[in-house]
Amino acid sequence: MTAQRFAVATIAGGVTVFLLGYVNSMLFAGLMSNFSVTPPDSYMKDSPVILSVVLGSLATGALLTVLLGCWTGHTDVWQSFRTSAILGAFISLYLGLSLFGMTTMLDFTGTLIKIIIDTIQVALAGMIVGAALGRDGQA
Repeated sequence: MTAQRFAVATIAGGVTVFLLGYVNSMLFAGLMSNFSVTPPDSYMKDSPVILSVVLGSLATGALLTVLLGCWTGHTDVWQSFRTSAILGAFISLYLGLSLFGMTTMLDFTGTLIKIIIDTIQVALAGMIVGAALGRDGQA
C-alpha cells in the first residue's frame, strides 16, 4: 500500500468517525442521559478538547486502514463493513464493560446501547475506509 493511499483512507475513516460521533452525540444525548447513573454534568467537559477528539478519530481511521488494507486485504465495501463491525464490537465491548465496571457513568442498559451505537459507528467508518482503499481495484 502506498503512503498516499494509506493517508487518504486514514483521513476518510477519521473524518467519518468524527462526523458520526458528532451526529451520535446530537441524536442520542437525550436517550443516553436517561441511562446515566451519575448526572452527565459531573463527568462531561463544558468545552471538549477538539484536537484530542480529532486525533482520536484519526487514530481510529489509521487502525481501520491497517486492519483492512494491510492485515486482511478487505477493500470491498461489504467485507470492510463486516470486518470493521467485528473489530468495533470487541473494542466497544472492552471499553463499555470496563467503564461500566469502574465508573458510574451509565447503567447496564445504557452501556449495551452505547456498545451497539459505537459498533455501528466503527463499522460504517470501516466501510468508508474499505471504499477508499478499493478505489481503482488496488490495495
